[in-house]
Amino acid sequence: MRKVYFISGTMCTIDLWQFVFPNLKNIAPIHIDITSATSFDEINNIIHAKIKEPAIIVGFSLGGFSALNFAVHYPERIKKLVIIAANVNGLNEKEIQLRKSTIDFLETHTYKGISKQRIQKFLHPRNYKNEAIISVIKKMDTDLGKPVLIRQLKATSSRLNIAKQVSELHIPIVFIAAENDLFASATILKEFTNKTHKGKYLFVKNCGHMIPLEKPKELATLLSLI
Repeated sequence: MRKVYFISGTMCTIDLWQFVFPNLKNIAPIHIDITSATSFDEINNIIHAKIKEPAIIVGFSLGGFSALNFAVHYPERIKKLVIIAANVNGLNEKEIQLRKSTIDFLETHTYKGISKQRIQKFLHPRNYKNEAIISVIKKMDTDLGKPVLIRQLKATSSRLNIAKQVSELHIPIVFIAAENDLFASATILKEFTNKTHKGKYLFVKNCGHMIPLEKPKELATLLSLI
């Protein structure tokens, strides 16, 4: 059994992988919790302390960016990366300002939990009424709560563009993109993969951003083959 480390995204816990892990073959999954981090330096420290050898890391969304950022700083600690629904570019000024206004609002108002409209932005339209998926997203959001949401928004608002550094890595990197992802463009990820030394691009059809929840069996099959 191969040890493979998994890092979840913003406001996601190990529950993100609950439909994936049971379908993995010849893989012993180990979850790395980064929700306590207040910066990308702290995320790097958490990953560094968790892995014991050159590792295979699977990262989703923020977890994918974090895995790439870790690899830029510690390439010798990485055997292979699998990056799911994550960009390598930093946040633009509009996104940074939106995050600031969101943080300001959260710090002065009661957080009532993630809204139905917000959840739908992460999903393919066919999953808008999928209660199994929606309940997981709501549970993760409730379990982590307002303090973690504020902490993660603050910690990751300094997200820099690391495309150049990633393109120079000589580490096998598998990018998995979804056809209907509103947050990580499949087209942009495909174009970037072509600029890497050892990049591979995989495409998931009829799926939104939440690949581990929307296409768990397909994702497990892809992970078992890498």
